[in-house]
Amino acid sequence: MVLLMKLMDSKTKYYFTLTMSSCNILYLVPFFIFCSFSLRCNAVQSDIDCLKSIKDSLEDPLNYLATTWKFDNQTEGFICKFTGVQCWHPDENKVLSLSLPDMELVGEFPRGIQNCTSLSSLDLSSNKLYGTIPFDISKLIPFIVDIDLSNNRFSGEIPVNIADCSYLNNLKLENNNLVGQIPPDIGLLGRIKTFNVANNRLTGPVPHFTDATVAAESYANNSGLCGSPLNLCLTPLVKNDHTLFISGFVTGWSIFTLLGMYLFFFCFPCVKKIHLLIKKRTKVMVIDGIKWPQVKEVNNDPKILKLEKIVTRMSFMELSKATSNFSLENEIGKGMLGKVYKALVPNGWTVAIKRLQSYENLEEEFVSEITTLGSLRHPNLVPLIGFCSERDERLLVYKYMPNGSLHEWLHSTYDKARLLDFPLRVKIVVGVAKALAWLHDGGNFHVVHSQGFDAKVMQLLELASNCMKFIPDQRPTMRQVYQTLAAIARMDDQIGDLEIQLHED
Repeated sequence: MVLLMKLMDSKTKYYFTLTMSSCNILYLVPFFIFCSFSLRCNAVQSDIDCLKSIKDSLEDPLNYLATTWKFDNQTEGFICKFTGVQCWHPDENKVLSLSLPDMELVGEFPRGIQNCTSLSSLDLSSNKLYGTIPFDISKLIPFIVDIDLSNNRFSGEIPVNIADCSYLNNLKLENNNLVGQIPPDIGLLGRIKTFNVANNRLTGPVPHFTDATVAAESYANNSGLCGSPLNLCLTPLVKNDHTLFISGFVTGWSIFTLLGMYLFFFCFPCVKKIHLLIKKRTKVMVIDGIKWPQVKEVNNDPKILKLEKIVTRMSFMELSKATSNFSLENEIGKGMLGKVYKALVPNGWTVAIKRLQSYENLEEEFVSEITTLGSLRHPNLVPLIGFCSERDERLLVYKYMPNGSLHEWLHSTYDKARLLDFPLRVKIVVGVAKALAWLHDGGNFHVVHSQGFDAKVMQLLELASNCMKFIPDQRPTMRQVYQTLAAIARMDDQIGDLEIQLHED
């Protein structure tokens, strides 16, 4: 044998040609022996670690492993004498087969088995193993030929990765709690001879095996499985879009034609009778001589729809029932625009309902009051909380004031009026002044303006504004307030009816 070696230094290049005789190959023998021993030691140690991991991960109630799997003896081939362990050679610690059936072992699938790098057969049947079969089982035992995990408690799905165990001949998974579909690629395993998944809860089509025949018994008691050798799977017919359109059009046209013929010959003569029957059964309520159906009539006038954004829109029938059809017993007041009724609405509130006079055109006043009072909130103003606009009816719903109106107190019987002593009357005047002043100058509304008011109203507004001035010295005295009110009363010829009397003390 001739070897050419090239040796170089920084200055000179040397070339040597060495000739070695065949006998000198003996010098390489120790090197190969060392490498072989090193590889075998690594493989042996990994298999020992594999068995240690399996023993530690499983419960052994019958002490099969505890009594025979002893790791204190480190002689060559000692693990080959363990129960259920078969080695490649009796004197070599390299596991070929692991058979541990019917030992009542408890635990999950031992992942430490991946250290048995040459394992070709695994039998863990008839134990109490649970959990899922590892999703990467083909990486844990890549050279496996036989797998028997039957008669355990494994759950979950059969991992798709098991179809990558290309050397697999026998796969037994019967009598577990496996669910889902059988991976179809299992049928592509070229060496498979035995396959059994009976007595699980599997569903879907069974694999089509190319090089094996699997009997129906291997799929027994999996009610969701189908396909040869079991019953055929029911699959919907696949149609293209054109076919679906044509079939749908024909079906729809046929149904439409039959329905039209049925209506023409049988239903049209009955339409009038049905209409009369419905009209007869529809309940109506007579209010002020007008029949009202007991259903809500919707007014879709855009002007009315805008008012709904300000306050709540209410049903006329609802308000009519709340006032007992606007009975005299619930009437609590009467003004220029209409009558006011006390009512208890369905949500439990007690309200005051002003029913505008229908024979007068008060639409402008109705809309104006909603847009104005519906947006105002002040302690001295009665809040507007709802309205109704149906047919010719216009109603405004206010918060009910249990103490009554100021007019009732000022113009009622002598006994009630006597309760209004002078301090209380002053308080009332101040409250009215605050409300009027706020309407004129408060917030961003500026409701009250000079246009459209007579001299008496303007004087009242001016008096209210003066009473609310920020500097106390600029406010009128109580005598000045009284004198102003008296002058306003004289203008209206009501001096004799003036209820507020000045106390000289």
